Amino acid sequence: MATPFFPLFMEKKEVYWISAIFVITLSVRLVLAFLLPHFTYESYFHLQQVGHITQTGLPLLDDPLSYGGRHHLFLPFFHYLTSLFNLALPLPIIAKILPNLFIATLTIITYLISRKITQNKTAALFSAGIAGFLPILFTTNQFTPEMLFLPLMFLNIYMFLNLNKKRYLHGYVISFIILSFTSSATFLLLVGFGIYLLLSLLEKKKIDRAEIEVMLFSLFFFIWSQYLFFKDILFEQGISFIWKNIPAEIISQYFPLLSLTQSAILVSVIPFLAGIFVVYRSLFHLKNEKMFLLISLVISTTLLTWLRFIEFKLSLAFTGVTLAILFASFYQDTLQFLQKTKIHHLHKLFPRFVLVLLAITMLSPAITTALRQEMPTVEEITAFQWIKENIPQEATILALLEEGHLITFVSNRTNFMDDQFTLIPDVEKRFAALTSLFTTQFQTEAISLFDEYNIRYIILTPSAKEKYNLTNLQYRSRECFERIYEDESTKIYDVRCTLEKTREG
Repeated sequence: MATPFFPLFMEKKEVYWISAIFVITLSVRLVLAFLLPHFTYESYFHLQQVGHITQTGLPLLDDPLSYGGRHHLFLPFFHYLTSLFNLALPLPIIAKILPNLFIATLTIITYLISRKITQNKTAALFSAGIAGFLPILFTTNQFTPEMLFLPLMFLNIYMFLNLNKKRYLHGYVISFIILSFTSSATFLLLVGFGIYLLLSLLEKKKIDRAEIEVMLFSLFFFIWSQYLFFKDILFEQGISFIWKNIPAEIISQYFPLLSLTQSAILVSVIPFLAGIFVVYRSLFHLKNEKMFLLISLVISTTLLTWLRFIEFKLSLAFTGVTLAILFASFYQDTLQFLQKTKIHHLHKLFPRFVLVLLAITMLSPAITTALRQEMPTVEEITAFQWIKENIPQEATILALLEEGHLITFVSNRTNFMDDQFTLIPDVEKRFAALTSLFTTQFQTEAISLFDEYNIRYIILTPSAKEKYNLTNLQYRSRECFERIYEDESTKIYDVRCTLEKTREG
């Protein structure tokens, strides 16, 4: 049965099974996405950009509200694509449907790659199911370019595995061009190609001319595309621009050193252990050239993560999907092993055993991940909306770092700081000031910083209280900090004092 989405080799029964996995994955994700009312904190920057593109046709590069005025640099394909749908449907609806639709397509792409490598339908279906319910990917309310990048990346890999067919060559070129304008993490693929070439030379494996030509095209096009968007920052900061100017005090949040146990939970224990086994075995007995490329990508991901060139969460997500694909090889080899043993009669029960084991170890962590996403509460969003309606347009407002985009998007006011650090010259100093304003005991120090950065309002949310272990600001006094908004959890204060004089009410 051939369709625009499924190749000629697939039978009708296969299409039904993989379609069912896709629909189940998408349905569960959408139920959770709409069950939770808002988005993850980092999503609000991208929502703002999509809204601006929908209204003006251009991204918001010169942002007067972020940091009191700054210039943004980012790759815009994801935002333009979403804005096209935003012309027909409200942004909050589109922002929940599209990312989950993109991630759900990983089930189909994973199936196709696994089927290509193993020629085993059942093994490929298990891989698809694993990809659909990876805990690390179950951030159902995340609206970021990474939600498009991951399925595009593996679609590109599938096209590369089929370069001997002309239509797949065209598909590779198109998908790589889109990738290059979606995320700079595309260089992960290029490093994987480099390791693939190196290992091929060491193992004396012949590399097709078409593969070499495609790799060279990819390298030069990627360099050109990144130069086109980031040449100014590249000349200014050199290779350090890779770390996005993240303050040293919190860089460990972007590149954490998680234990093997934590990593295994995030990508699910069974595919993690199976994938490690397959990688270890394949490094010494590489027979399948298609598997050879996947092993190279695992090595490149590990290397770039260790060098802190890729944020840990993205690298773990990429590794998780790769391990899901490798699980197909593990399943096939295990089944063949069982058939050769004295308990060969149990091989018919093996698929059921695997299904139950995967369900037990994956479903609960995936749903738990979705329910524990870091996002503002309904009460907090209400407070930020109150700011938009009641606080002067020119006001600068202090909030948590992760709440900075809520100030600009929901409140439409100037924030003191947010997590878009690129091109901010005094980011270390600002972050130290932000921390002090939530933790200092001294009113004079706080007022001095309020004066320096012209901050006139503070929003103290439950998230801020939890992060800094506060019940209230330690330096607050009624004379200098008037409470102008309060509900059961969130407070907003008007800063009424300066070091020179007290402002009149």
